[in-house]
Amino acid sequence: MNNLNSKTVIDFMVENIAAAEVFQKYGINYSNNSNSNISLQNLCQRHHLQYDEIIKELNSLNSKVPYLKNYNVWDLDLLINFLVEIDHPFKNDNILFIEKLANKILEIHGKQLSEFEELFLLIQKIASEIQHHIHIEEKTLFPYILFLNSPSKYPEKAIDKKPFLIDILHNLDKQHKIFCNLWNQIKEHTNHYQLYADIDNNFKLLLYKLKQFELKLHNHIHIENNILFPKALELEKKYLQD
Repeated sequence: MNNLNSKTVIDFMVENIAAAEVFQKYGINYSNNSNSNISLQNLCQRHHLQYDEIIKELNSLNSKVPYLKNYNVWDLDLLINFLVEIDHPFKNDNILFIEKLANKILEIHGKQLSEFEELFLLIQKIASEIQHHIHIEEKTLFPYILFLNSPSKYPEKAIDKKPFLIDILHNLDKQHKIFCNLWNQIKEHTNHYQLYADIDNNFKLLLYKLKQFELKLHNHIHIENNILFPKALELEKKYLQD
């Protein structure tokens, strides 16, 4: 366990994913490794945030993390199965629903809300990026990690004994950054999901789905960047040394 004053945002997230609610409240990025080399205390000083208040809120979280949310202790077979069978279908189904709903709104209100077209194009782009991302993970990356985790269980997934992960993980991390950049633009276009005071039910549903999806997206990126990918790199290092 790290000393409290040296713990990073990632340390808190790996210990308890419920910390996401606290970090999201204060606008602290927890889903990628950009804050992995700076302590939460120094991060708060840099951005003029109340460190003591944030620590108080983090400490108020239930210290006993339910096993079903303690992704850091899961075997990688289980973690990948969760991503493929539960997380990816949620991402795919919901981003397609959001895209169709946005298209419906554009058809109904497009002439009155010309700026909505730009929001729709952002949604279209991130939907395409997410589907491509899922395809790479499920067809290329995850089968290899499953092999690394249990070579005797998945011998058919073996590839040449040479470094493979570093390039693909670098590209996936770039995609994660693209997701976050696109989503920041979506938040700007929706006034952080508060677009209009008198919006109709289609707008209300769109804003709700966008907000819900953002939280799920950041949690997904956190699980991969801070738990799955580092463990996979360690497994590959061991595999190449044997």
